[in-house]
Amino acid sequence: MLHRKEIDGLRAVAILPVIFFHSGLLGMDGGYVGVDIFFVISGYLITSIIQEEINKNKFSIVSFYERRARRILPALVVVLFSTTIAAFILMPPDYLKSYSKSMISVVLFCSNIFFYRTSGYFSTNSDEKPLLHTWSLSVEEQYYIFFPIFLYLLRLISKRKLVVFIFVLCVSSLLLSQYLVIKQENDANFYLIFSRAWELFAGSLVALCFKYYSSINLIVRNVVSVFGFFLVILSIFIFDKNTPIPSFYAIAPILGAMLIILFCDDRTLVGRFLANKLFVFIGLISYSLYLWHQPLFAFLRMKTVGEPSPYMFGYAIALAFILSLLSYKYIEIPFRRKECFSRGSIFSMSLVSLSLFFVIGVSGSVFGGLENRFDPNVYSNTVSYSPKRNECHTKGDNYIKPDKACRYFGKNVTWASFGDSHIVEPTYALAKLLEPYDEGLMHFSFSACPPALLFDLKLPGCSNWINDVLSYLEHNNSIKNVLIGFRYSEFLYGNQLSLYPNLPDETPNIKLLDSSISYTADNAREAYWKSLFKIIERLNASGKRVFIMYPIPELPVDIIKAIYPFSIFGGDGMIDLSKTTSSSYYFARNHFIIDKLDSLPYGDLLQAIKPFEVLCNSGYCPAISDGKVLYFDDDHLSVAGADKLISGSMLRKGLAFVEDRGNEVSAN
Repeated sequence: MLHRKEIDGLRAVAILPVIFFHSGLLGMDGGYVGVDIFFVISGYLITSIIQEEINKNKFSIVSFYERRARRILPALVVVLFSTTIAAFILMPPDYLKSYSKSMISVVLFCSNIFFYRTSGYFSTNSDEKPLLHTWSLSVEEQYYIFFPIFLYLLRLISKRKLVVFIFVLCVSSLLLSQYLVIKQENDANFYLIFSRAWELFAGSLVALCFKYYSSINLIVRNVVSVFGFFLVILSIFIFDKNTPIPSFYAIAPILGAMLIILFCDDRTLVGRFLANKLFVFIGLISYSLYLWHQPLFAFLRMKTVGEPSPYMFGYAIALAFILSLLSYKYIEIPFRRKECFSRGSIFSMSLVSLSLFFVIGVSGSVFGGLENRFDPNVYSNTVSYSPKRNECHTKGDNYIKPDKACRYFGKNVTWASFGDSHIVEPTYALAKLLEPYDEGLMHFSFSACPPALLFDLKLPGCSNWINDVLSYLEHNNSIKNVLIGFRYSEFLYGNQLSLYPNLPDETPNIKLLDSSISYTADNAREAYWKSLFKIIERLNASGKRVFIMYPIPELPVDIIKAIYPFSIFGGDGMIDLSKTTSSSYYFARNHFIIDKLDSLPYGDLLQAIKPFEVLCNSGYCPAISDGKVLYFDDDHLSVAGADKLISGSMLRKGLAFVEDRGNEVSAN
């Protein structure tokens, strides 16, 4: 194929928004569409090469994979080598174990499947996964396993029939992606090949149709290519993290990239713009840039309290450019030249290097992240969540029905818990406290679900679950006491990790609310409170004693990062574990819900559980107490923390919480 400088320029248009999106700079909230553009480019180039070789009877599957190995593996191996050394030095054991598993998936070219399967509520923050970006490489390689063979087997049919066939596959994949959006299967939609293939098919269609559009006059080429460029730029600045991608929305950047490739050349305005020396240079090193930027950003975030400053990201981007230039010049170019490395040496070196990383990954996983890299840590063994969490905590449309909810530990079930994930560990601690008196408990918790009784959410199952559980509790006469708790301010203002050290603004997470109702910040907060108040009111009206849990103090970093030194060479921890969250920050972040909860008519049927009074002092809320860690991540109490909260709160009430046994328990 003839080298097209405008394609290199389009690569630059793809990679720069990805970098700025991941760094949060320049307002490119839709910069992630750069990956979608890369898929179109990749589909176009590979299909063009394969078709040309098939037409000349020169196609060889071995040669095809040799080219892929030369193009993909050398730079990838260098980045894996560097990232693994950094991970060994800097990562806490749990993080290194997760990294090791991800590295296994990378060398097997199934990291998209790995990250799909491990994405979830308590997985490592995606921004801190050094190899997360390799999911797109796996999607491409999975596509290239079958597509060359597919083209070769269909070489005898007419090009028109081939185009129609690929178009049907393209549309089918697009419809699947939209279906997964509707079903709220966002992780599967994002990571898996089946809903991403249409973007690669789109590039293949461009390659197959390219010659038909080569003779179109210059005016049309200019107009159409400008329109395509407009679609790409519009997507980058209009889309955001809440835009479902891939989906029908992705048609805009995909179509834009297709039009640019089809209609741009050195005579068009967009073609000349993309072919400028700077863009061509960035396009040439774009693969290395893509490989290097994510590990640098991930380690930067991993070792920073709160979001790194724009200046720190600026330095990281500059370093990514330097490493990419060196990688392109001394790794990519030499390995592409057959006179430097023969086919045999390419395949043998690829096999050896990937096997080595596979063994390293297995070792890191099997040996639990090599905890002996650090001095013995007195806190690590106390970081634990409820052993009932995986069994009893629910989410999604197929949530655990109320009558099937977990019951533990006593036979006389007179208690229930009701809330989101913040209630899970307090539930377990309460059940253990009740166990000696044979008092049992029913567990009701739904992941990330607010008290959405009077409003609906774009969160599958949540509102239905709230209504079902409330109705069940109202009609269950054996339940006398209900513990309620939610992560209130996360829904109202967002995750504290993205805000720290700043205080939250006044904008609730309106985009999670039912789009059929127009919400403002004020009425969204009021809708939240009215729903919570109504839940309490209905439970009291049905004769239940309600214990309402106030907000749990949140940490500025994940506790696993906080309890380990900066590196295996020592250094201070990221935060002072005895002064992790200031009291002023706690009350400022939670002022809305605390003011509302303070207004409730407390008495015999309504009592407050106040984590601040038990876990904090006048100045700070610590992360450790009596040699035990109070959290298992950045906002959920550990078993030890929940035990301290529940036992401390109930002891203050004279242990009169045990139904009809107050005097007996107090006497004991």
